[in-house]
Amino acid sequence: MNTFSTKAGVVTLSKPYSTLMCEQQQIEVKYTPNNYHGWGICKSFNAIECSDFGQADAEVFALNAESKLRIKGEAACEA
Repeated sequence: MNTFSTKAGVVTLSKPYSTLMCEQQQIEVKYTPNNYHGWGICKSFNAIECSDFGQADAEVFALNAESKLRIKGEAACEA
């Protein structure tokens, strides 16, 4: 498992795994933002697509995920 620290949070790659739904092995890329109590967002890819995944890829994935997690123009909820 690979982990990359980014400006906005942490991006983690799982070990390749097989599923009945896909012919190729899969890998899960998960983004866990800072200050979000450990939850995040993930996406599965073919493992071959992530064979050369690096810090720059992690930064792009984190920025893209961050844009999907935040609601623009809304105040943050207070617990």
